[in-house]
Amino acid sequence: MKILFLVNHEVTLYYFRLELLKALIDEGNEVLISMPRAEHAETFEKMGCKILDTPITQYGMNPLKELKLIKEYKKAIENFLPDIILTYTIKPALYGGIAAASKNVPYISTITGLGAAFEKGKLFSSLIALWYRFSTRKISCIFFQNEEHSKKFSSLKIAPGKHRLVSGSGVNLEKHKFEEYPQEDGTNLLFIGRMMRDKGIFELCEAVRNLSKKYKLSLDIIGWCEKECEELKNSFEEGGAIRYLGWQEDVHSFVKKCHAVILPSYHEGMANGLLEAEAGGRPVLASDIPGCRETFDDGVTGFGFEAKNEQSLETAIEKFCLLSNAERAGMGKAARKKVENEFDRKHVVKAYLDAIHEFGGQKK
Repeated sequence: MKILFLVNHEVTLYYFRLELLKALIDEGNEVLISMPRAEHAETFEKMGCKILDTPITQYGMNPLKELKLIKEYKKAIENFLPDIILTYTIKPALYGGIAAASKNVPYISTITGLGAAFEKGKLFSSLIALWYRFSTRKISCIFFQNEEHSKKFSSLKIAPGKHRLVSGSGVNLEKHKFEEYPQEDGTNLLFIGRMMRDKGIFELCEAVRNLSKKYKLSLDIIGWCEKECEELKNSFEEGGAIRYLGWQEDVHSFVKKCHAVILPSYHEGMANGLLEAEAGGRPVLASDIPGCRETFDDGVTGFGFEAKNEQSLETAIEKFCLLSNAERAGMGKAARKKVENEFDRKHVVKAYLDAIHEFGGQKK
């Protein structure tokens, strides 16, 4: 079988879907990945995948560039003649869906999150919904990482009857091993993700600054910094309560050192950083929103709080600061057990393999 992946960045595959790619290659399938070529391209090629360097802007909405991307996807389909196409993230889903439908090739999309697309006013949301309905008109199936997003698409009549649910991207439990809880005094929180407003980073930094006056509290931030947060990043004082550590290849070593991972996000598909932290035996503090609330049991593996509400966030952090080390460690052990029971990546890979086997080769 010939399988074409359409993605906007290698991170989507390298950190969350290597196991799926390996399983497909081991079966003897031919795999082509259309994406902007980046630093891990050789890793995919050594596995047996082929790379089609396809430039794509993450946020831009230039009509000429967007039309060009659809043409690039159509050209890739004509040259590679895939039996099935898999798309991840919004642009590959929308434009790849249009290209796949025009060539009558089966395709599977994954909604990893709604982003801000459905929060920009009624008119813009209606246009996005219309676009999704058009691009998914011939879709084989569409995977969602939480039930609320599936319900949202159902209410908008997007791909009715084609929805399937998976436990996010799952966690590789062998790679993200359980770590004994740190014995250091105080509370070191870890934020994993892009520094951007929609991740709640402004509220988080303010809450930590306030509470660090009362408790021995610190925050480490790992991830890319968006332009909107450059000024915030530059305001961090050397030796202060907040440290920006930039992009880190090995996140697990930082998880091992922290007392809890925190994510005050406004919207998520499924917060993989929280799941990986729990796999490592760390409690999590997270927004009570779809994509976060599924990852933890409030009061058992972590604490939830209201998104966009700094007071609610501060209350959750303070509640965690007041726990004994033994209570925190118990939360961490419960967190690991939850991930083992509900978020093993092997189950997610099987769901995709089943769908690929079911729909692959069903060209019309």
